[in-house]
Amino acid sequence: MRKRDFTTIVEEIVEKDSRYLKESYYFVRDGLEYTLKTMGKQKHQKIEQLSGKQILEGLRDYALKEFGPMSKLVLNEWGVKSCKDFGQMIKNMDLYGLLGKTEMGDMKDFQKGYSFTTAFVKPFLPARIKSAQKKKDSQQEKSSSKRKKKVDGSGKAHNHSKE
Repeated sequence: MRKRDFTTIVEEIVEKDSRYLKESYYFVRDGLEYTLKTMGKQKHQKIEQLSGKQILEGLRDYALKEFGPMSKLVLNEWGVKSCKDFGQMIKNMDLYGLLGKTEMGDMKDFQKGYSFTTAFVKPFLPARIKSAQKKKDSQQEKSSSKRKKKVDGSGKAHNHSKE
């Protein structure tokens, strides 16, 4: 049986799942290699040993290195709008055997990932806008946590948020 190359397999994936452009799969492949190189200096890890959180951090760093302030725009153009999309692409790549033998079935880390605005836009905002945004985020967090708490008749606060 003839071994298929990365390009052929990616074209097959995109044909069946057209949410992401083929460029996004090349980015993820290169981003995973970048992540392994930067982390491997200390740990000599393989892709199957990386957590979803480590993968997301590596992909974020790689995007910022490659595209700088255009990172979010480029990724969005390719159909990648959240960390969940990274997870889905990795899952697709795994299903087609592009990642070797992996245990990438759990999408929880990718669903809990970072906001693309926080990861790709905030680092390039001027300092005064960052501090104003930080203050706004803090106020929103406080009001959000107040809504999550419910006070019963005894005056004790109970947190009813789902985790």
